[in-house]
Amino acid sequence: MDCGGTQAHVYKSIPKKETTFVIVGPDHRKTGTSEAIMTSGLWKTPLGSMRIDTELANCILENSDYLEDDYSAHNQEHSIEVQLPWLQYRFNNPNFVPISMGDHSLEKGRDIGKAIRSAKEETGTKFVVLASSDFTHYGTSYGYRPVTGGLSKKMDYIEKIDKEATAAITNLSPETFTDTVEKYDATVCGVGPINALLYYLDGLASGGELLDYSTSHEVSKNEDSIVGYCGIILE
Repeated sequence: MDCGGTQAHVYKSIPKKETTFVIVGPDHRKTGTSEAIMTSGLWKTPLGSMRIDTELANCILENSDYLEDDYSAHNQEHSIEVQLPWLQYRFNNPNFVPISMGDHSLEKGRDIGKAIRSAKEETGTKFVVLASSDFTHYGTSYGYRPVTGGLSKKMDYIEKIDKEATAAITNLSPETFTDTVEKYDATVCGVGPINALLYYLDGLASGGELLDYSTSHEVSKNEDSIVGYCGIILE
């Protein structure tokens, strides 16, 4: 994957003792319920199977006004499953809870973030929340070419948007992050999941750090299909 190096920076920063992960990702496929969780089952990867933490998932579901238990919303979606091999490789037999979001409004992000927070308090389970998202998607195939000119001009524009969005995230402000996305009509695919993470962390985290920034061009060399990747840790 073009984003592998950036992902590695994030997973390396998480203590190896962690065993449970809540992963919130965008719903690109729109095959089921807009805001969907799974509360039981196994997800298989080439490295084996990962089990869903049923108690934690049910508690999150019960605390949300919008989430539904829906397998079909996850069946064709990749944003969560691409994180699992990293977890399996680095951590010891981890469990997880998958949550997909098709609506990226602040309202939905707040609801899901607060539901995760309530589940943490009610179950006492220790877990890490991951928001899966690419950042700027630039090029004809994405219908997003706001600047013209050579490669350096494109790359400067992409990095400007991504770094401004990152600043809002590390400042723990879902409102500023959303405003930034709207200001540039930015093509960040995981706005909802990122906002859910930020609302979950309200009062828990003191700030964040950009661990790594990269783009797909570094690997693909395709100048008309460029995606930005930000590896961010919040604590």
